[in-house]
Amino acid sequence: MNREAFYAALRRRESGVFGTSLSQRQVVGIEGILLAFATHGDGRAKTLAYALATAYHETGRRMVPVREGFAENDAQARQRVNRLAAQRGPNSAVAKYAKPQPPYGHVYYGRGQVQLTWKKNYETSSADAGTDLVQFPDEVLDPEIGARILVRGLMDGRWNGHGHGIAQYLPDSGDDDLRNARRTVNITDKWKQIADYYLAFRKAIEEAGGVPKLDVETTLAVAIEEEIKLSPPLDVRTSPEGGQRFDSEPPAHTDEKKPSTSGKTSPVGALVAAAVIAVGGAAAWFWDTLKSIGGSIWPF
Repeated sequence: MNREAFYAALRRRESGVFGTSLSQRQVVGIEGILLAFATHGDGRAKTLAYALATAYHETGRRMVPVREGFAENDAQARQRVNRLAAQRGPNSAVAKYAKPQPPYGHVYYGRGQVQLTWKKNYETSSADAGTDLVQFPDEVLDPEIGARILVRGLMDGRWNGHGHGIAQYLPDSGDDDLRNARRTVNITDKWKQIADYYLAFRKAIEEAGGVPKLDVETTLAVAIEEEIKLSPPLDVRTSPEGGQRFDSEPPAHTDEKKPSTSGKTSPVGALVAAAVIAVGGAAAWFWDTLKSIGGSIWPF
């Protein structure tokens, strides 16, 4: 994947996503999803495009893990889902998942890039996380875990009542069923919006020469530093909201903190500085680097 061409396509005014600029946080968030796709994806441009489109929508275009309602902490998230539950009524989906669940008393509201919601979904995604998400739900806010769950969940259809993964609706040949593709995340909620985002990301991937390959792209080419013009970090107070959960099935919407970059190394600069490491350790290094500078990027 030619990163310069990819980000240039996304920054194009008529692209349909992001406008004419990208923040550092958005770029690093996208890179995390690209890496998760390279290590756990199916190699299809359509799957990657839908994963990026899903994250764009569910995170309110932040591209990083967030809590439902864009809450800054667990207490605030609980407060916001309870407020939403009061608005929608006792029989609504949010009223059900807003209740603390045994045995740990956690509330399984939306978290991560895909807005994982409902206790059963935290349980079924625990294998991907490598930890018990029922006991430790905030682990979904880990950028590596959240991106992996996003990619693998889209592929295997775990959130779809029919059990179909994204390839069922976006086949290698034939027409895309963009309305039902949304069922891989949250029934058909906002499917037209996500469809437009999908087409925008797919076009950018095509212009970049295709999906990233692990043996080359995980070194994070210097082009990120030299060619991508980054805007100031996105202010979450003015950014659009992510997905809204309706009264049916898993996931829900999101949040994150306003970044503080004082005294921090530039995320992109830090990534590029170590881009000469051996490819075999690139993935692990990437995530370690992101977490080491996480105070200005991630919401945990």
